[in-house]
Amino acid sequence: MRQPSPDEWKQLVAEYEASGESQKEFVARHDVSLGAFQCWLYKKSTPALGRRSESAVRRQAAFLPLEVVASPAP
Repeated sequence: MRQPSPDEWKQLVAEYEASGESQKEFVARHDVSLGAFQCWLYKKSTPALGRRSESAVRRQAAFLPLEVVASPAP
């Protein structure tokens, strides 16, 4: 079983999408791992995953700064 380069994986995914074959048939014909192929298909379907810009991460911050002030004693 061969291990394609990242660029070759992208080509294989594009070729698969145009082929009309099942995943199993396609990987057998190209002598690649089904699991690795499915991983690359997933990566293509979620292109932004893991590659967020720093500003995008800052916008998604869940915590806001706050100041705790003691209240006067009763």
